[in-house]
Amino acid sequence: MPDLELWRLDGPVVSLGCQGCPMLSLCGGQRRVGGGWSCLSRCGECDRARCDLVCFGKPQEYGEALDEVGGFSAEDISGPLQSSLIELPRYVPVVQHTYTGSGHIRLPWVALPLSAILRAPGGALTAVASSPRELRRAFHLRDGTRVILLGTGEDKPLERYWEERRVQDLPKILAGLGCDLAVAPNFSFFLDDPRPQHLHNRKRSLICAREWSELRLPTAPCLQAVSDADYRFWEDFLRSHGEISVVAKEFQTGGAKWSRGIWALERIALLQERLGRPLHLIAIGAARYRFELAKRFTSWTIVDSMPFMKAINRLRAVLGPKRVSWSRAGTRPVEVLLSHGALAWGRWIQQADGNSRSRKASATRRATTRSETRGVERPWLGAR
Repeated sequence: MPDLELWRLDGPVVSLGCQGCPMLSLCGGQRRVGGGWSCLSRCGECDRARCDLVCFGKPQEYGEALDEVGGFSAEDISGPLQSSLIELPRYVPVVQHTYTGSGHIRLPWVALPLSAILRAPGGALTAVASSPRELRRAFHLRDGTRVILLGTGEDKPLERYWEERRVQDLPKILAGLGCDLAVAPNFSFFLDDPRPQHLHNRKRSLICAREWSELRLPTAPCLQAVSDADYRFWEDFLRSHGEISVVAKEFQTGGAKWSRGIWALERIALLQERLGRPLHLIAIGAARYRFELAKRFTSWTIVDSMPFMKAINRLRAVLGPKRVSWSRAGTRPVEVLLSHGALAWGRWIQQADGNSRSRKASATRRATTRSETRGVERPWLGAR
């Protein structure tokens, strides 16, 4: 396992092997802190017959990947993308999978993973429901529950969706399930993968977003980025798609490390500032960053599965002044525990708003005091 700090792509110097690469302007170049001639240095000694990564070391496969997505730029992602006009809450719980139960989850919003909605009982992918009402019944939701389709998740289900989506007309099936918003798939950006693999995966995500949007399913792009060049790409893309007001970022894998998570939040905040318009950030698995989100954004939503996993394990939420604890709940129904746990977890997350307002008010008072006392004689400081 490589030291991932050595594989960061935000170093100051572009490697010499990148200088003549035709992909340099789109990729940004190899900037690995630990050195390396080009992004091919990331591959090491691999078995090319078994490797499924997109890289320059396999010209035929590289050409096929390029043809599959129509090039790595976003120029062909044209036309307006459907964007959600619905006000999103501060917190939305994820229901990770179906389960045996008899009641209803009494929550206004839930998120359902793509891997939970699409199953393969007979070998081919199919949805667990064929209508909005069936979908909500399958996950023990009330008819009026608003749903976010969560395209982020493990690689295997996402890869299978990509391969079979046109064969089974899966985008049309998903668009008919009455979801209020979809987050585009986050095909992986592993730090030790060659850059063409990143560019291929980013374009695949955008193609999925376009396909869903064309079927009138409001879609938020997933901001996959491991370098400043990636955020420049997203700035250009969002500037050309002014209709997009909601974006998503996943913080459960690469963003789980505090330094990388903060780096991502800072870049997205800068991106919003440079665009000159507000963005609503859906931060997936980012509960630990709630105060950092409140400091940098006025509009944001955290999505995670903590209350669901606790409820499945029969644990009840207890909201304290500073944290949520979990206690044994015996045989209480999952629906009751999840409804209660999500409300408690959501209130805990919302505490970040009050903390942020308090800090801003204190900063305003300090600034006012400095302004009022500037030039005023302050004898208590003593003579200089």
